[in-house]
Amino acid sequence: MTELSWTLPVVGEDEGGRRRLDPEEVWQGLLRKAENPVPFIAGITGCQVLERHEDGLLREITVAGRAKARERVVFHDRRLMVFHQIDDPYLAEIHNEIGRDEQGATTLTIRVLLSAEGKAKGERDGSFVESTSRYFGGIVQPIVDTLVRSRSEVGPGA
Repeated sequence: MTELSWTLPVVGEDEGGRRRLDPEEVWQGLLRKAENPVPFIAGITGCQVLERHEDGLLREITVAGRAKARERVVFHDRRLMVFHQIDDPYLAEIHNEIGRDEQGATTLTIRVLLSAEGKAKGERDGSFVESTSRYFGGIVQPIVDTLVRSRSEVGPGA
């Protein structure tokens, strides 16, 4: 499987200066993103949770106000969310993983795994992988920014 990956520290500016989120704060933000990705990802204009499961949920997202796609979101160990792509023939999974960098800051890694069909399309058309990489690479910082901002809105200890 072809994999694309980006990792950023979850650090932002708030009223008191730089703010690092701890892994639990990032996890809580990712749970909010799983329920409602609209504030986190430009282009997603709607989301409906279709089913809830002990280990996650099934949701349908609306992209650009028209295209719909179902995703089975599975929660793993409060550090990894896997978004299994049900309707997208080119993407297999999207991982959101919490880690730490060498300085001890909490990180968020977004990992995109192309399906066999997506890999074949990428081999036929190099612009497919390039545009997929550009799109997902472009959403990582806004996700981090929204995690930091939404944590400030929720407040400490929430």
